[in-house]
Amino acid sequence: MKKILLICLATTFFISCKNAEPRYFSSSPEIDVAKAHIKAYNEGDWTTWMSHYADTAKLSHNTLDESSAAEVLEGLKDLLAGASSYGFTDKDIFYEMVVDDKAEKWVNFWGTWEGTIAANNQKLTIPVHLTVQFADGKIVEEHAYYDLSEYMAVMQKIEAEMEEVEEEMEN
Repeated sequence: MKKILLICLATTFFISCKNAEPRYFSSSPEIDVAKAHIKAYNEGDWTTWMSHYADTAKLSHNTLDESSAAEVLEGLKDLLAGASSYGFTDKDIFYEMVVDDKAEKWVNFWGTWEGTIAANNQKLTIPVHLTVQFADGKIVEEHAYYDLSEYMAVMQKIEAEMEEVEEEMEN
């Protein structure tokens, strides 16, 4: 009797585990969209970059405040105006998709951004993490985390040097 009970319990256990829906993915259509999104960013193809967002997408980059994709795009363009080259490296790049308890699909991205400042050819390396929610193949929510302090310090130094040169020329 004990053997029959144990066999029934074991069978029930294995069947229930086998029917569980997967919640973690290393490849998916959403990951493919995220890869295309990063590719568009690297190429400065802003039309394609924007096409990955739903009209109502909410983006938060280094803040809890929400912005539209168009607002974030303008901010990115302003930041990148001082770079002669930029993009995510191919090494140490990682994508994963998870399905949360609400059945929402989130793609996480970890990568390394490298750029060169046009004014002084200084190279910068910044780790970046994005977590992006998808619905119907479009990005509906995005959270991005990256430390711009080194980039901003370099740009402020360049600006201060330019002001010094202008003052010298006036005198």
